Amino acid sequence: MRIQGTVEKSDAQMLVVKAKDGSQASFTLSSGTMIIASEPSSLSAIKAGDFIASAAVKQADGKLHSTELRILPEALRGLGEGQRPMDKPNTMMTNAAVSEVVAAPEGRTLRVKYKDGTSELVVGPEVSITALVVADAKALKPGRKVTVLAAKAAGGAMTAKRIFAN
Repeated sequence: MRIQGTVEKSDAQMLVVKAKDGSQASFTLSSGTMIIASEPSSLSAIKAGDFIASAAVKQADGKLHSTELRILPEALRGLGEGQRPMDKPNTMMTNAAVSEVVAAPEGRTLRVKYKDGTSELVVGPEVSITALVVADAKALKPGRKVTVLAAKAAGGAMTAKRIFAN
């Protein structure tokens, strides 16, 4: 089960989220709960070997130009690997390993490799770049937006398996 919302309260064992629909959900946190927090990063932080996720739009020049980019931690390497269309026309999502970073007039070009192919992404200086980092429950402060992936037990209690804190 997946719930998006805002942290109401949390401690080392429990997370309470106000969902987008206004309902409230409580989750048990365990030693197996993976918490991933989003932190600002920069184009200069991207290097060969990084695993990235990028939304990109195919421009008139025929190239994919990133609109946002996330540097994923090693714990998420391979998550969603590949390249696929998104909802908007000419928009692609690419989750791949960076094989080369090349200076380009528009910013930098990332040459990336995923299990079924390769691609190039033009990343301009205006692109929002964040790094996802493995965190602990201290990152779950009230007011922070989260996406919780949880398992529901037979009795109805929910245990958070993975939490993405934006």
